[in-house]
Amino acid sequence: MLFRSVFLLLLFCQMSSIVAVIDAAMALLRKDKQVLVSSKQGERAVTYAAYCVFALCAATVLLHFNDHDLSLALTLSTSLQCLGFFLLYQKVQTQKSVEGLSLKTLEMYVLALLFRLSSTLVRDGYLPMHGSGDFVYQLADIGSLMLVLSLLVAVHKKYNSTYDAANDTMPVFNFIPACVLLAICCHGDLNDSPFFDVMWTIGLHLDTVAMLPQLWLLTKLGGDVEALTSHFVAMQVLSKFSSFVFWFYGYVEVTEEGQFNGAGYMIIISHLAQLLLTADFMYYYVCSVLKRSIWCCRTWRSDRAPRSPRLGGCFAWEQPGHHSL
Repeated sequence: MLFRSVFLLLLFCQMSSIVAVIDAAMALLRKDKQVLVSSKQGERAVTYAAYCVFALCAATVLLHFNDHDLSLALTLSTSLQCLGFFLLYQKVQTQKSVEGLSLKTLEMYVLALLFRLSSTLVRDGYLPMHGSGDFVYQLADIGSLMLVLSLLVAVHKKYNSTYDAANDTMPVFNFIPACVLLAICCHGDLNDSPFFDVMWTIGLHLDTVAMLPQLWLLTKLGGDVEALTSHFVAMQVLSKFSSFVFWFYGYVEVTEEGQFNGAGYMIIISHLAQLLLTADFMYYYVCSVLKRSIWCCRTWRSDRAPRSPRLGGCFAWEQPGHHSL
């Protein structure tokens, strides 16, 4: 256990240095009026770099561990979530704004990750059976926690003037007592410890409701997700889907054979709820993208259309040799 913890810490420090290098490169690219590339190009470069680092880490895990099985989906889930938070963090740093981002969602994610890590760093009952459960799974959750804390600093201090507190009003913290009570009444026994089983289950329920304030805020803003990135949305959807795939086949082992598997069914229900919430999130994003695409198309046509002398027409197209009636 001590060796695993030390190795986890060293590997996390290496990953942190990679993130720091990418962040420093991004800072150089976006210096005001100094101009190697535009802000959009710099953001795109960092996004590609993040995907390359992620692919490299995934390949390393696949090559290092030969026992490939379905539990890889669970490690993939936490890794995709971490990547999504990193891309969101870079988006905030590039735009120097947290407009459209829910503070309450970030705070709920901090609680969910802390409760989950309090179980997975000590017991291995809910870890992947795959070798990546020894450190990669926890490393991804620690990375997500650090990134969410950085986003909280951005909301509270660096870019607080851009935070929309007037619309981020969902009383999500009222769900916390219900999540705790539900976890106490219905939890698995994979950790062979009621305390750590309850802690993991509380983290699961908090993770389920964490996105509610963000959806509430998007609804208040009319579905405008300009401040969020498509990459973050996609990573959240893929993360929840990967976790659901694992537990869809693994929920039968949550309780002892012969007992009613209420905890297993609860895990499936929680993951289905997460999928529905992220699907709703994706719906708002797609609608926003389509609206902007239609607006850009109309603007492009307006700029290119020859103006008719009679109609003054923005969209009055005339073929050579033909005249308007």
